[in-house]
Amino acid sequence: MWLSLGNRHIRWVRATSAMQCSIALLAPLAIIILTVSAALASPENDTIDLQVLAFNDLHGQLEPPIGKLTVHYNETAEPTKIDVGGVEYLAARIKALKAENPNTIVVSAGDNIGASPLTSALFRDEPTIQALNLMEVDYSAVGNHDLDEGITELGRIQSGLCHPLDGCFGGKPYAGAGFSYLAANMANNTTGEAIFPPYKIHFIQGVPIGIIGIALKDTPTITSSESMEGLKFFDEAGSINRYSLELEKKGVQTIIVLIHDGGTQYGSFNESVNLMGSIVDIINHTDDEVDAFITGHTHRAYNSLVDGRIVTQAGSNGRILTDVDLIISKETRDVIYAHARNIPVSHDMPKDPAMSELVDEYRSMAAPRADVVVGSITTNITTAYRASGESALGDVIADAQQYATANSSGAVVAFMNSGGIRANLVYPQISGSEMPGQVTYEEAYSVQPFGNGLVTMTLTGAQIKDLLEEQFDNPLPGKKRVLQVSRGFSYTWNKSAPLGCKVEMGSIRLNGTAINPSAIYRVTVNSFLADGGDNFTVLKEGTDRMCGPNDLTALIEYLKANSPVSRSNTKRIWVAS
Repeated sequence: MWLSLGNRHIRWVRATSAMQCSIALLAPLAIIILTVSAALASPENDTIDLQVLAFNDLHGQLEPPIGKLTVHYNETAEPTKIDVGGVEYLAARIKALKAENPNTIVVSAGDNIGASPLTSALFRDEPTIQALNLMEVDYSAVGNHDLDEGITELGRIQSGLCHPLDGCFGGKPYAGAGFSYLAANMANNTTGEAIFPPYKIHFIQGVPIGIIGIALKDTPTITSSESMEGLKFFDEAGSINRYSLELEKKGVQTIIVLIHDGGTQYGSFNESVNLMGSIVDIINHTDDEVDAFITGHTHRAYNSLVDGRIVTQAGSNGRILTDVDLIISKETRDVIYAHARNIPVSHDMPKDPAMSELVDEYRSMAAPRADVVVGSITTNITTAYRASGESALGDVIADAQQYATANSSGAVVAFMNSGGIRANLVYPQISGSEMPGQVTYEEAYSVQPFGNGLVTMTLTGAQIKDLLEEQFDNPLPGKKRVLQVSRGFSYTWNKSAPLGCKVEMGSIRLNGTAINPSAIYRVTVNSFLADGGDNFTVLKEGTDRMCGPNDLTALIEYLKANSPVSRSNTKRIWVAS
């Protein structure tokens, strides 16, 4: 049973000779507090104070990300925005907390790599793994972006060896990850055998701690089909239950799950206001012996209780570090007290010098390519969404993709998935020696880091209508699915209309003319979407496919040809109530 006292979460385990407790569920809170205090203070209660430090969705963000974190230092203070993140500060924060408690495990809930800035991605994300090694990370779940380059590449990331095509960066061998990737619900699709260990048992003062890693079950629907070759995924809750039972049979009573799935909420980073999402259902279907869930994927920060268990997430890009403190009875090997907090990775402490040396080395190696100016903008162009789901940056990227394929493949419209846009184009951002408004190769890369090829195909007007309907009838929850569209294409969707009927055929227009359901149109998308990614399955029906340049090249060539690029004030997607 868990009790929540303010931001403290307490769980009672089976009574022992060291702790005979009997608390009526309706007992006054003061009596509960006194009983808890007495139990924890008892000299007979031999315990271990375990500290679990966690982050998620780092995405190779070695340097501090753009943007500030809003914090409330007390109940009466006005909200304050502070600079956060960067592995130099994250490492310093971890080191300081470990110095306070040697019984520490450092973990990640996945997506350490993939969709990374150029300083990491240019070197196949090896710099990020080296950074995690310097932080002495112990375990990580496998995230969907960890698999962007396929299982063979992630195996190399785990075990070492230089890249088969690029060789050894900087003339130095790559030693691999010093931590263990864990994936209890991912297997070889032919043999059914696990590729990474489902769990590890970590001993603290002789007491076993079970760490289970869980990948996102829906990884195949949001990752390129090429990267998913040879893999299959299983239900998250079922896999947790299977291996928590196995751990219990081995005498493990304290179990922590690292899961690359999560939820959303409306509060600040240390709150849980209306927590929702797939993670809630997963936890409600898991064994009560699991003590804490460290989550990821949704890039949200929260500190919550679900079904009496601690559930946390640390946002993304190293902006926040989660600290979960568990007091464990040596006699029962189970948790008797638990407390969690999310800590901003603020810049009010010195950088870790070893990490600074690593970042400076790779930043210097990347600079000749990263700092090349490829275009300019007149103002910030961002992914801030209008009510319809359209964004200014989405407009620019769709325009770039149609521009890149119009002459060679006859494309009249391009569609871009919002989840593939990973950063904003910010007017005052300076990443090298460029002037404000100038866009460097690195900044463009941060927007489009996947290197997806462009595919132009033929669809009928009716299939385009079906594609637009798939935006709203999508089984993947918690994701913005409105496709960004290129200049000259427009339509209206209705919030109150039933699924499958949200887009009126007559509202879909190309250059001001309604499209014909039986006519054919040349449509450009990236290769991820072309394979049915994000469950846009209609695109798999496209015919007469022609391959074009990759998405980054398309964006850079568009910037070169059209700079300075301005934010479009013309709406392309309309929404009716």
